[in-house]
Amino acid sequence: MNFFTILSVASSATQLFASFQQAAAMRAYYQAQADVSRLQYQQKRIEAKEQANRVLRDANRTLGSTIAQAAAGGVLSSDGSAFLNQLTTLRNAAIDLNAADFNVNILSSISDLQYNNITQTANLQIPGALLNSLSGFGTDLVNINQSGLLSGKSKKDMDFVTSRGTFTTQDLENMDRGL
Repeated sequence: MNFFTILSVASSATQLFASFQQAAAMRAYYQAQADVSRLQYQQKRIEAKEQANRVLRDANRTLGSTIAQAAAGGVLSSDGSAFLNQLTTLRNAAIDLNAADFNVNILSSISDLQYNNITQTANLQIPGALLNSLSGFGTDLVNINQSGLLSGKSKKDMDFVTSRGTFTTQDLENMDRGL
């Protein structure tokens, strides 16, 4: 084998290795993106839970105020409008609390979905790059072989196989000249 054959094969092998390394780097990038995504959604879930806590605090304040106003007016907290105010406050608090809880669940589901999608993308990087690199390496070896570098033939001694038949280098040169 001559120097150019060795250089061609080494170049193709280096390309294969570089593609694999690039895929490993992309996988690490996607895994980092998945972790960042999970942290961002975790922060949003915490904010939604804090919102639920604010709803409960506000409901407790409103209930305490309603009961205190009723007591200051000499009305029992279980009578008439005082009781209606308490029920309305509790109903509104329950609606707001359910909405906050729903937001937490939605954010949790979206977070899990996005994390899983990015993780799957990361996990597909290496097998995809490996297949791509191996097919490229195989194509390079075929091209090197067809150019005659692996067989030791000079280009003038080679036959070229086409869909119309097998031609020698001389045949192709004659076709180019229109002979």
